[in-house]
Formats: sequence, structure tokens, C-alpha cells
Amino acid sequence: MSGPLIGRGAEVAGWFNTHAKRVTEPRVEAFRATLPDARVYASSTFEEAERHADELVKAPPRILFCGGGDGTVVALLNSLRARGATKFPLIGLFKLGTGNGWPSAVGARRYEKELRGLSTLPLEAPSKHFQLCEVEGKLCQFTGVGWDATLLNDYRRNLENRQQQLVAGGVASHLSKGLGGYLYSLFRITVPEEIQRAREGRTQLKVENLGEPALTFDAKKQKVLVPASQPVLYEGPMSIGAAGIEPYWGSKFMAFPHALAVPGRMNFRVYDRHVLVGVNNMFKLWGGKELPGMHDWWVTGVRLHLSRPMPFQVGGDVMGTREVIDFKMAAETVDLIDWSTVAKGLTGRPR
Repeated sequence: MSGPLIGRGAEVAGWFNTHAKRVTEPRVEAFRATLPDARVYASSTFEEAERHADELVKAPPRILFCGGGDGTVVALLNSLRARGATKFPLIGLFKLGTGNGWPSAVGARRYEKELRGLSTLPLEAPSKHFQLCEVEGKLCQFTGVGWDATLLNDYRRNLENRQQQLVAGGVASHLSKGLGGYLYSLFRITVPEEIQRAREGRTQLKVENLGEPALTFDAKKQKVLVPASQPVLYEGPMSIGAAGIEPYWGSKFMAFPHALAVPGRMNFRVYDRHVLVGVNNMFKLWGGKELPGMHDWWVTGVRLHLSRPMPFQVGGDVMGTREVIDFKMAAETVDLIDWSTVAKGLTGRPR
């Protein structure tokens, strides 16, 4: 890696969501100390974040570091877009959220480890290019209906119900926050309630292709075009219907193992098996392994028709319930610092 370096950070800004799990005042101050000339925006309210976005659009930095989770970078991109930004700065994602799906996709390591090398990072750092998804006018890196959104909703519901216990600390804190909280919510809330719903009849899904001819796998796992005469890509039971342009949900759950296989398209997946089958195969699902009942397409736009209202999420944030929803590729793209390549350049050897 060569070229001008970040140095003291005069052409750099940092955007931190102080509500994110791992964003603390000492960590924000550590960023300031590492890059003393950088602009630092730490938002604790929606109004602060909007004001900071105004400043970033008026004077865009060369590199914008983002401290928070997947929802934080989604909020950042949409705030900049809403203010007329037609091109995003190079963005460096820090691993400071609960799940950190997108940071994992670009090889982000522990925050303190990345911080140590920031001043020697080139202003034109190695990067990965992503075209974004769009759902109901909102940019994102992944979106879905079914178990993923239901689990996120159950996690938030459990966290709110235990809020007073969390203040006091103790066992409730460990059972309700982070990965432990997701697993607790999965087995204590999501799975039992999904089993009950399944007794009343599985949710049915119809997927209509709205964009360019779709690609899918054939029986030999080769990519093939879906004939234009087949506008309905899928019709049947569903547990998950989701799309992504990068491989991970949070905690390195490889929800979209084929997301990077066809540039300019999202990997849209349907998992059609019962919740108990999914739980029995949880580790295979987590690792992105091929399973019976998993269907893959690469698409530019689809419309989902659900037999009953289902929770849906955008970039890890629950957005309510829908019976009909459109996913499409956005016109916007973003370049993210490729921390894996950075690490090879800094250490002289692979990670």
C-alpha cells in the first residue's frame, strides 16, 4: 500500500452511534487521540445524527469511519442520501455493534487493533465495492421476512421487558444482550411461538420477479437463467425470505453465502422447512451450508406476497409487518475499507 497516509486525520471523520453495544466514551476518545485532526461525530439522539449528517454532506471527508452496528451504517447511508449525497465517501466499518455482519464481510477485527494502524492507513485504502439493496425507499445491505425479522423483534421485546433487571445487572444482563440474548430469545420466544403458528398452518409465500431475468442453481449447482416465461420464482411454504449483497447477518451467521457470486445482483433466498427442522440444522444454517429446502436466486428486483402479515427487517432493524413487499437493487453503491487486505499490508503476511 502506498500514497498519502491518514496521518493526524485532517481528511477523515468518525461517525459513532453512542447507543450501539460497544460504543463507549473511552472508545470515542481513543479515536480522537489517534486522529487528533479528524472530525468526530458522536450521536446520542436522532436530532444529533441528522445535524451531523448535514455537516458531512456539506463538507464530505475522504474517509468516513463508522462506529456502531449494521443498523448504524444503514442509518448513515440513508441520512446522507436524504440530504442529496450522490456519492458516498470511502467508509471504514468498525466492529462496535451487536452483530457486526457487514464489518465481518470486510474482515474487520477488534476495534482497538484497527485503531492502532489508522494513522498509517493510506487515504486511498484498499476497498470492496458494493451495490446496495433498496426496500421501501431505504438503502440496506440485507433485508428479509420470516424468522430473521421475528427473532429481531423477539430480542427487542425481551430486552424491553427486562430493562429494569438490566439496570441492576446480574444474570438477566447476560441472557438478554448480544449473542446470548439472541439465542435466549430464539429458544424461549421465537421457536415456541413459531411452532404454535405452524399448527395453524404454514405461512405461504409467492415470489414474483420484477427485474432482469433471474439466475438460480440447477441440479448440478451450476448457475442458470430462469426463463422469462416463468415470472413466479417460488410459490409455497416459507420460514425465511431474505436478500443480501454481503454474506453475513450478525455474529458471522452466513445467511447469504452466494451474495458475492453475481455482481450487481442480490442473493435472494427462501428456506421452506418447518421451524423444528431449522433448529435441528442451526449450525449448518449458521455456516452457510447447503441444506434441503434452501432455494437461491440472484435478482435485481422481486415482490413478495405473503399469506399473512409477517415481521420484516431492513439492515437488522425491525420495520413492522407486511403482506406484500418489494426488494430491489438500488442505484447507489458504496466502497468499504477492506480490512483483510489492510491487515496483510500492515503485517506482511495473511491474517
